[in-house]
Amino acid sequence: MISRVPITVVAPLVVGVPVLVVGVWLSVMWNQQSRDAVTQLADRNIEQIQAMTATKVADELSIPLRICELNEHLITSGALDPADLASWRPTLVREADAFDMLSAISWGSADGRTAWVSRYADGSFYWAVKDDPTQSEMSEWRVNVDRSDDNIADDESADEESADDERGDADLAAEPSSTFDFDLFSRPWYQAPRDARRPTWSEPYVWVGGVDSAGTTLGISYGIPLYDDAGGLLGVIDADFSLNDLSTFLRSIEIGKTGMAVLMTGDNKLLAASSDVPLVDDDGERIDALASSDPVIVAAAKFAEEQTNVETDDKSAGHSEIVVDGNVHFIRASSVGDRLGLDWTLLTIIPEQDFVADIESEFRRSWIASLAGVALALMVGLVAARWLVAPLVKVVTAVRRIGQGDLETRVEIHHAPEYMKLAEEINEMTVGLQDRLRMRESLSLAMEVQKNLLPSESPSVKRLDIAGHSTYCDETGGDYYDFLDVSGADDETAVIAVGDVMGHGVAAAMLMATARGILRSRCSVPGSLADFLSHLNEMLVPDTQGERFMTMLLITVSATRDELRWASAGHGPPMIYDADADRFLDIDGGGLPLGLFDEAEYDEYVESGVKAGFIILAATDGVCETKGEDGELFGNERLERLVRQHARRTSDEISEAIRDAVAQFRGPSGQDDDVTFVIAKVV
Repeated sequence: MISRVPITVVAPLVVGVPVLVVGVWLSVMWNQQSRDAVTQLADRNIEQIQAMTATKVADELSIPLRICELNEHLITSGALDPADLASWRPTLVREADAFDMLSAISWGSADGRTAWVSRYADGSFYWAVKDDPTQSEMSEWRVNVDRSDDNIADDESADEESADDERGDADLAAEPSSTFDFDLFSRPWYQAPRDARRPTWSEPYVWVGGVDSAGTTLGISYGIPLYDDAGGLLGVIDADFSLNDLSTFLRSIEIGKTGMAVLMTGDNKLLAASSDVPLVDDDGERIDALASSDPVIVAAAKFAEEQTNVETDDKSAGHSEIVVDGNVHFIRASSVGDRLGLDWTLLTIIPEQDFVADIESEFRRSWIASLAGVALALMVGLVAARWLVAPLVKVVTAVRRIGQGDLETRVEIHHAPEYMKLAEEINEMTVGLQDRLRMRESLSLAMEVQKNLLPSESPSVKRLDIAGHSTYCDETGGDYYDFLDVSGADDETAVIAVGDVMGHGVAAAMLMATARGILRSRCSVPGSLADFLSHLNEMLVPDTQGERFMTMLLITVSATRDELRWASAGHGPPMIYDADADRFLDIDGGGLPLGLFDEAEYDEYVESGVKAGFIILAATDGVCETKGEDGELFGNERLERLVRQHARRTSDEISEAIRDAVAQFRGPSGQDDDVTFVIAKVV
């Protein structure tokens, strides 16, 4: 019977049906692979977003700890006198103005005397003080913050014309903005550290004046109790922020396209959310996440609760999915603030649609194309069908394995030139994917380090013209320079740091970023340049284990005192040129590089007579060790000639001249080492 059917009909039927089945199967498998790819992509992205968000939240939450520890030091050192609370105002206002996250910085003495600086929602500052513990009333003044001088009122430098000026009362309103009854011993921010007898966080509480037509404002605080030599309580130093500000901070973080972040306590009480959902009910009580008006938050809270019950040791085991109103959301939960003494949970929730919208559109187009291909295949003969389908199945199998993450898969096809070319392109694509994954991880970290490593501009210091420059030979490098804000240094002194990590690339950049953070943190406490290097070395040795090291040069230049101080850790001394005498000073000294030995000692050297016309150049070895086309080094003599030749120009012009000379000397060959230098010219 079938022999009577024309071959033009039989061939398409015999071949077309299998081809149709194969086409449908390929489409289904492609769809499944796409879904798997979405899941894998979502897992990677939400993990990165969660880690980034958790890091940013932890950084913000650490601010109250750092401020309290700073003020604890100021109190114990005598810089802040608990007997004279009025003298605290300039210091507290400066601290509050420096950190937008803080809502208030407070002090409560054991005898009931109280003072604080608070920031309101409109950005205004208020100073409140209660000097007489026998009185119940407390007065609050609006503070007129003048940032034009970068100072509010400096007690130590103000002219002693009157008691008011010494205390900076000129920046206060003439009359108190409000007077109210206040009992220090009933305030949670005071009670928590007092009762715990150790630094601790308070539970969220209603602010003084925090109930108005806009709702109830809750705050949370971190406090440190201070004791005298006999063990008696002196008082509590405190820093806090409002939960509204914490929500505002979460809204500033990009969570996918339309995702959200939610913070809640261990008992599921809402703390903050990037969406506009109520955190407090009409009675001023915090809302349980399970009772939130947002169904997504309710579902996320249930997920977090179930995860806690099942995996009590790990709240960040991976992402999961929740379904709200038929829409799938990816969710990840993790602890945050545990190192700071907080039992908080961070929920990151991203709709699946953020990931699959483009893929679904592509799938629809691919499905249409597949149908057209099947229709065409029905007109192809048996031989052509077998010839076409066999290699395609092989390609699809390989692509499926690649889509599942097996990037070692290679497609081996010995068929028509077109299929061989396709296999070759897929193999090259797989190799490229491996390289891109590695490169993306390295460059993501490298760009973050490089973005924040170098100063954006040179400082403005009286009688000093300063310029800095750094060029990396790779995407990232280990060279570093900085202008340090050292505690105790005046505004007529520049503190310059130049460093060079062994090697290049991401590892060097990470070590330099670590050193930069340690050094900047140490600058908040006065000390010599040798002290800074010793502290930095002590912090780096446990991390480097003596296997990596870096050199560093610290310089303090004060034109008004005609003095230069410097300390070196394995770094060459600064080049000092006296333009009037046309001579380079011969100086020497230094210590071991940082990160090798934990007991290394460093000295600070002093060079007097630094006057107008002096040029100080601090550079890494990449300048003098730049090679020309013939292998010759740029050398120190060429650098000295450049400085002498351009000594009458500005620091920026000298910097440009050095960069041009080094680039011209190097020629078309690539840069082998990072080039970094800082020029300070006394004018």
